[in-house]
Amino acid sequence: MLAAALALILAAGEAAACARPQGWTGGASIAGELWTAWWRPEPAAIPVGAHFSIRFRLCGPPVDRVRVRGWMPDHRHGMNYRPAVTLNGLSGTAEGLMLHMPGRWRLILDVRGAAGREQLTAETVLE
Repeated sequence: MLAAALALILAAGEAAACARPQGWTGGASIAGELWTAWWRPEPAAIPVGAHFSIRFRLCGPPVDRVRVRGWMPDHRHGMNYRPAVTLNGLSGTAEGLMLHMPGRWRLILDVRGAAGREQLTAETVLE
């Protein structure tokens, strides 16, 4: 039990000290308690009403599943599409996102693993 607690503490420290992935330009980080995510959209400027994808890299304990969704808090609705997420260890891609109208959006990464569950949230404004 002590070993498991120590592993979580070390993983949380690793998440807090997450460096930009080598070779990445642009993008942003989202820090949580268990995980930190670096993410970047493709194309670099998120289009309104057109499909795009994001690449992400997590720092922290092992991950079992990541779901990605968009939420528009001012209108209290999400996207009309469910993106497909491909996960390879702590790296992944979410394809098929579409933010269908201008305004303030939240990009939410719902991360799950043996260490727990955490929602990492970034905010963007589309014009």
